[in-house]
Amino acid sequence: MKKIIIGLLLIFVMALLVSAGEKTETKEKDKPKQATVVDTNEIRWYHYDEGLKLAKETGRPMMINFTTSWCGYCKKMNRTTFKETEVIKALNGDFISIKVDCESNLELDVDGYKITERNLSKSEYGVRGYPTYWLLKSDASRIGKLSGYQDSERLLDILFYIKNDMSDKMKYDEYLKQGGRKGKF
Repeated sequence: MKKIIIGLLLIFVMALLVSAGEKTETKEKDKPKQATVVDTNEIRWYHYDEGLKLAKETGRPMMINFTTSWCGYCKKMNRTTFKETEVIKALNGDFISIKVDCESNLELDVDGYKITERNLSKSEYGVRGYPTYWLLKSDASRIGKLSGYQDSERLLDILFYIKNDMSDKMKYDEYLKQGGRKGKF
């Protein structure tokens, strides 16, 4: 008799647990989805190998910032353009931002291929001046590069152009003639 009572109690407890789990699942499904909060305090920079993986996973394009510690325009970008809230929001929300120190011997692992940041910048991307920015699709195919200081308005126009896959539809000059990101897009 004791075994039957214990068995029934176990079945009752299990039924309660399953019922509670179903209610929790329903509640989670019924909750409205919250908008993703984008950090606008500072740009989230990734190492090259981390950024490539993340871009593939998220489907977001990449901007690679090739920089050095002594570069005057790199420092100016860090003090001005990269401090602008709209730029930070665009880069953190729509892109994977990658920073490569062109003097660094930090070894990266790109799908089993080992390369230093220094060699990556010179041999893989042909960077000769700083700052240089490469824009890539999420599959790492190259869209194009920028060289030198970029003010926030120009950079935001470029980021909008890339984010919306406009490079496949029109040349950048045509996009600018139509008003850039503030135009009819």
